[in-house]
Amino acid sequence: MGEQPLHGREREKKLRKTERELTTPLFLLRCMEVGISLPDLDLLTIGLVMGIWTEKENDGTDYVYTASQEDFDAF
Repeated sequence: MGEQPLHGREREKKLRKTERELTTPLFLLRCMEVGISLPDLDLLTIGLVMGIWTEKENDGTDYVYTASQEDFDAF
């Protein structure tokens, strides 16, 4: 896939290798942290579970700037 162009902006976040390999026990721990049961896993992908877990971790983040409607229109 490669890197996506940033249209003149500098990269804001440094990309680094994952420090912990995703193992089955770690994946099941992530599922438990967000309240996903084993029968629910039949309906979800690993990527979706990790996305849900990531968003859970970002819930407490305070952002310096919140996009306005004009920002979305310009996008």
